[in-house]
Amino acid sequence: MAADAGGGGGGGGGCSVYVGNISYETSWQDLKDHMRQAGNVDKADVLESADGRSKGCGIVQYQRPQDAARAIRELQNTELNGRPIFVREDREQGGGYRGGRGGYRGGGGYRGGGGGGGGGGDGCQLYVGNLSYDTTWRELKDHFRQCGEVERADVKRGFGTVRFTNAEDAQSAIESLNGVELQGRELEVRIDEKQY
Repeated sequence: MAADAGGGGGGGGGCSVYVGNISYETSWQDLKDHMRQAGNVDKADVLESADGRSKGCGIVQYQRPQDAARAIRELQNTELNGRPIFVREDREQGGGYRGGRGGYRGGGGYRGGGGGGGGGGDGCQLYVGNLSYDTTWRELKDHFRQCGEVERADVKRGFGTVRFTNAEDAQSAIESLNGVELQGRELEVRIDEKQY
């Protein structure tokens, strides 16, 4: 009776994995060849921006959920074209990428604005240090979206903040992305203690 077909809530059988921190030169074929170490790959896609350039991440679809689980276990931090990749369950399977929540009109951001009941301690907001000065808020947001739904991302010179809609995703981002490179720099990711 194909017990594992369709797995629980949105799991879609769990055959797809998200692969991040891949170099911009990596082709879908390179990605597929590397990920085949864990099992038979149906397809591998390197995600591209509108101008056709790699976003530095991809989706790999395995034939069996066991192989996807094995990839997450065994290919985490393995090197592909000189960069340590990270591998996690693809949370957006089937749904396609849900367009990015309307614009982000500047708006003062985190400049004071009355303590509002000390709101800070909800554990949803992260401090991201050691950012490249070239990193935009959009790139930061895209990089962190693999861990869950990002409400907003802000970039200042050399650091930024990322706010998730829930604390579990924020915690997952600390575990997955602390020490991982973005645009050639190892990120420092932790709970933002100074939420104003």
